[in-house]
Amino acid sequence: MSLTDLKKTTKAKEKKREFTVDEFIADAENYALGHPEIMNSDNTQNVSIEQAIIAAKQQLASKNTKNEKPFRHATFTLSEQAIHQLQNLAKETKLAKSHIIRILINELCDEEQHNKLKKLLDSGVN
Repeated sequence: MSLTDLKKTTKAKEKKREFTVDEFIADAENYALGHPEIMNSDNTQNVSIEQAIIAAKQQLASKNTKNEKPFRHATFTLSEQAIHQLQNLAKETKLAKSHIIRILINELCDEEQHNKLKKLLDSGVN
């Protein structure tokens, strides 16, 4: 197998419209005035501004949803005791360790600010 076998193949290429140099120059002048004819004639459809805005919003929404992931990988350090406790919790509850950590974080964030600080400062865990 050679490297050419790995080359990405493209679908049937569309034949580009051929035009003369004079047509190109005339269209460049029209383009400068905001009215290109050659370049717009191949790829445009008559759409209203509202339709264009809706299409742009849909494209943006689909782009945003593609990038959203429910979780991200995180690396942190735990003591041997904390690891052992987490393993025991995972065995007892039959939940993933990451799920247990998310539950504990959620519980800590739902309490009042004073109680959170007190728990964190009085924990005695290094």
